[in-house]
This record gives sequence, structure tokens and C-alpha cells, in this order.
Amino acid sequence: MASISRRLALLALPVLAVVACGAATGDSSATPKPGADKPAASVSDELGHVKGDPDAPITLIEYASPTCGACKFWHDTVQPVIYEKYIATGKVKLVYREFPLNEIDIAAYSMARCAPTENYFDVISDLFENQQGVILAAQNGVAKTALLTIGQEYGIKDMAALDACLTDKDIRTELADVFATAEAFGVNGTPTFVLDGKVRNFEGDYRTPEGFSKQIDALLAEKGVQ
Repeated sequence: MASISRRLALLALPVLAVVACGAATGDSSATPKPGADKPAASVSDELGHVKGDPDAPITLIEYASPTCGACKFWHDTVQPVIYEKYIATGKVKLVYREFPLNEIDIAAYSMARCAPTENYFDVISDLFENQQGVILAAQNGVAKTALLTIGQEYGIKDMAALDACLTDKDIRTELADVFATAEAFGVNGTPTFVLDGKVRNFEGDYRTPEGFSKQIDALLAEKGVQ
């Protein structure tokens, strides 16, 4: 029932009131529920956006928000190293899952899903690159203008096209379905990682390229992967 509630809550949120959202500038680091270090319930990784070999021996699921400062730090600092060492080499499959914290996130992810599928991760990168500008625009009541500036690079030509993205019921349902998967892992903040079936918070080893690599190397060694 809880996962259904999450899904319905996301479906019920307004498309974009274009107001400043506290979660966009506050502490958005994840705090998994007790027992998060235990193997989590199995959830299909078909929901989400995949980087890497779909048959890679290790799956890394990332729950993220485009207005989350910690998510931007991981995206800018840690993920490039993980991508080069493990994702591009076929050792890790990354499943990126949208976990919107506020109305701005919902609008941003709706826009990203409107772009051509092959450009999805490029849109996400641009959202992180322009994170502060988008948040500032939201605080000044012009979030849609900031999002359109990004979206125009990917075929969303004008405000009417952006509005169509933001009001697309299919996109909202897709986002709600992805959001609901977080319940099985006890996700309540971002970024949260599920590495080889276990929930990991954004702390300790998981905050640095070296530390994250150490955890992946240990799992690869267990699986006999060089």
C-alpha cells in the first residue's frame, strides 16, 4: 500500500506552480530506513534509464533529483570515474531512477522524458550543470523559462511544446511508476544508491571516486570478475 501511496502522491502534485521549493535548496542527502544494509527486495530494473551493458555482472541503481546538491556533486565528481572504470568497460550497469523532491524536479524530469530517448542523459547533465540557475529561476517565478532554455537544445522548441511535456499524463504516470519502486528500498532522499541489491547512503566511501571504486572492486572480486 505504501508504494501505491507514493505513486498517487506524485500523480497528484501540480504540474508546476513555479515557486521556490524548500527541498530544492535544503539538505537532500538520503537517510535509508533501518535494515538498509540487508539485501533489498528484488525490483525490476526495467523501470529507469540504463547506461552500460544490460548484462553487466553488477547493477548500480541511482535515485536522484536534479535540484539536489549532493546529486550534482556525485554526478560531477564521482560518476565520471565510475563510468570510465566500470560502466564503459561492461562491468557495471547503471540504472538511473527519477526521485523528484519537488515540483521543479517533476517539471525537469518531464522535460527530459520529452527529449529524444538518446538525449535523456544529456538533458540530465545539462540540468545538473545549470542547477543553481534553475533553482534561482524558480525562486523568481520563472522556472519554466529556465527549463525551456535547456529543452530547446533537444527539440522542445517553445513554451507551448514545454507545456505539452509538463501536462503529458503518460509521462507523469511513467515518473510515478519509477518513483514507486523506491519504496522497496526504503528510499526517502537523494542520492540513494542500490549497489548489487543493497542500499547505500551518500556517505563514507560512497562520496568519493576512490571509495566507491573500492566497494565495486570488492563485489567484482567476489564474482571472480577481473
